[in-house]
Amino acid sequence: MLKNFFFGLVLMFAMCAAAAGVSTGYEPDGFAELDKQKGTVKTPLVRPDADFTRDTKIQPRTVALVIRGGGGENEFTTGRLLSKRQKEPVIPAEGEVAEFKRIVAETLASEIERETDLQVVDSAGLDTLILQPVITDTVFTSSSKNKTEDGRELPELDQGTIVFDLIDAESGKIVARLGEKRRCKPPKSERKTTGLWPNLEYWTECVAVDLCDELQRLEGAGSTTS
Repeated sequence: MLKNFFFGLVLMFAMCAAAAGVSTGYEPDGFAELDKQKGTVKTPLVRPDADFTRDTKIQPRTVALVIRGGGGENEFTTGRLLSKRQKEPVIPAEGEVAEFKRIVAETLASEIERETDLQVVDSAGLDTLILQPVITDTVFTSSSKNKTEDGRELPELDQGTIVFDLIDAESGKIVARLGEKRRCKPPKSERKTTGLWPNLEYWTECVAVDLCDELQRLEGAGSTTS
């Protein structure tokens, strides 16, 4: 069942490639109308006529994962290892993936509410942006320093290319794609270093800061042209 779940994800996101160095494997409605801009993230693509000043709410969707697999070439493998020094990728268990998505969702919502004027909502209205996070080219490895009580090594996030698609709730079309590649490094400050996904909250906070900066930049750009 778990095997079929991940195979379905890979098939869904392997349909086509995006542009400007960020590839999610799917192309939402209106993607071809986006233009590249300069921004906080490495590859901001924005619809030229988009007006972000009218949006007061944001509805985050569940993060979608495209995972690099372990054990050689198989249905989970979406790319080659970055280097010979890197540990072989692993596939987390279904419950571990669910916890991964929960941490990402809660951390993103918390940072957006704290750093922007947008209200995080569960359903989309006319003044709402839909936020679709995608973590593609995701590499999970096992940690010899972080184990369960019975000695099983827990998975940890090594790297991922985070992509945020902003979708207009009224038209259903994408108005921006914001993305960049990040390695998951341990936090410098004193935080949890054991248990399931000890560094994930910190990693998500880092990418959320860039997302919030972009949301504010887009709102400011809209106000100067309106």
